[in-house]
Amino acid sequence: MKKTIQLLMISLFLSAGLLAQTTENVKIIELNTASFKQKVWNFDKNKTFTRVGNIPVILDFHAVWCRPCKMLAPHLQAIQNKYNGKLIVYKIDVDQEPELARRFNVEAMPTIVFVDSKTGYKSELGYRDYDEFEALVKQHFFSK
Repeated sequence: MKKTIQLLMISLFLSAGLLAQTTENVKIIELNTASFKQKVWNFDKNKTFTRVGNIPVILDFHAVWCRPCKMLAPHLQAIQNKYNGKLIVYKIDVDQEPELARRFNVEAMPTIVFVDSKTGYKSELGYRDYDEFEALVKQHFFSK
């Protein structure tokens, strides 16, 4: 009897929308040069930028010592969760992968590179709050 009442109450809460939906965090992958070539651009095969795949990509060029990078990380995670299946967020540590940073002219962190399968890529420098960052995502990927 007690379980029946509990199930009934849960059902009522769910139907009323009173229980928050939980979303599982989608893991953001840290790329090295080899995985970058497989997932984003194989610059050994194609000297000019030629995107691998069709889903838009956000590249987060960061460093472990960079405070603004750490502040931006939760926004990137939230964007990855919200737009799961519509875009992919990858992280690249500039200290571990200086060649990748040079290829995208990264001179300061955080540098975020928006990679569209059709138009190439565009870089944005510096920290943004969540609303500003999501506006950039919409502008680069979903406004067309």
